[in-house]
Amino acid sequence: MSINKIEHRATDLPADLPPLDCIIQHCAAAGYRQNGTDFAVEDIPRFWIKYGTSITLGEALTQNQVAEIVNASPLSVVCIPEVYLVLHERCRYIVMQYIAGDTVARRQPSARRYAEGDLAAVAAAVKQLISLHVPADTSPGHVGGGPIGHDFFYRMQVH
Repeated sequence: MSINKIEHRATDLPADLPPLDCIIQHCAAAGYRQNGTDFAVEDIPRFWIKYGTSITLGEALTQNQVAEIVNASPLSVVCIPEVYLVLHERCRYIVMQYIAGDTVARRQPSARRYAEGDLAAVAAAVKQLISLHVPADTSPGHVGGGPIGHDFFYRMQVH
């Protein structure tokens, strides 16, 4: 299978990183109605692959930069998955470190209320992330520049 473009490759790739065609086939088998799947090595989840047509290279590069900053701190309250590889075929694939655990959404009970400890943990994570210092020569948006691509932000058209 020919891969159109490898857009990012970590300096030190894990030795057990699956071949590119295997990544694409694994995601195709998982289906395109979700945006990610784990990839197990010897029956242990080892990688998380986020994929889809709306995923941007800037998203992957920003995550990678934030991971480098946050994970370097021994006082960090969060762990950001390291990005190993970004490739583009029919859609974009971000192959990253798998971090075991539950998301806050999965921990939410059926009454749609969160536990007090979960809220405190999320608040601490958000506090840490918003305290990151970005280089002075940057503007709002992702690493590499361009518009912010999230529904939370209103997109203004320049006339």
